[in-house]
Amino acid sequence: MLQDLLFSANIVLPIFLLIVIGYFLTKLKLWDEHFLKVANNVCFKCFLPVLLFSNVADANIFEVFDGKLILFACVSVALIAFTLFLIVPRFVKDPKRIGVMIQGTFRSNFLLFGIPLGQSIGGAEGTILAAVLAAFYVPVLNMLATIVLYVYSDAENKDLKSALIGIATNPLVIGGLSGLVFSVIRNMVGFEMPTILSTTLTNIKSIATPFAFLILGGDLKIDNLLKNIKYSIFAVVGRTVVIPVIMLTIASMFGFGKLQIGILLAIYATPNAVSSYAMARNYEADYELAGEIVTLSTIVSVVTMFIFITVCKNIGLI
Repeated sequence: MLQDLLFSANIVLPIFLLIVIGYFLTKLKLWDEHFLKVANNVCFKCFLPVLLFSNVADANIFEVFDGKLILFACVSVALIAFTLFLIVPRFVKDPKRIGVMIQGTFRSNFLLFGIPLGQSIGGAEGTILAAVLAAFYVPVLNMLATIVLYVYSDAENKDLKSALIGIATNPLVIGGLSGLVFSVIRNMVGFEMPTILSTTLTNIKSIATPFAFLILGGDLKIDNLLKNIKYSIFAVVGRTVVIPVIMLTIASMFGFGKLQIGILLAIYATPNAVSSYAMARNYEADYELAGEIVTLSTIVSVVTMFIFITVCKNIGLI
């Protein structure tokens, strides 16, 4: 049991400490809101896409491609979103909150947490498998979030065509899909990336995850957590407890291996994606509620992820 606790602590605590450091850097005024906004933009448009591209491009896509895992992840999140689409409007009447709560419940921060968890559980193989899954899963996640917010948006300038273009031009989507293309070409014709370029990409991707967690911590707005607690608690409990319990149980019945279960845990048990706040604001939804869901789910998931990893390790799922 002690070994399982140490295993879980070694996965969760380094992530948690980076978030805490980021939070206190803000409190100590070593960076301000403007810097965080710019840094988050750089991370989203450069560092994380490079991380995704590099990990997928370096993989032998013909060896690591797991169609069953990709299909399960993508179909399951679509079914979760559809179920919430039916349930949430029965209890929440404000359209500006409905879309935010649906997105806040089904949308995970898989890219930020998935690769570190994959690496911690499966080493290099876990990193590559998580990255390849992200190349397919992230576009589906973005598409579902866009559809939900679009349906419940009352913004005057909402435009479905623009929304779809936004999905196609998402830097994470471009990074993942271009990595897939490069991997296919590299493994079919034996082409290798020049050392200068590969070293540069490696240097960038090495700072992407820790920097993103620092920014996540710096952006936490703990002072506003209780403002919409009766709404945010629904999304957070669903995001960090209900969905992972149900989906990990179902996943275990499908015969996935330990590494696959570990990566699926990163899909179902991780907090709401930080970009949820920006998207809610763009669609003139209740962005304050969106921010509270991101903050609260991030704090709560530190505990729930530790519990899930410990239990899964103890019963032999990971």
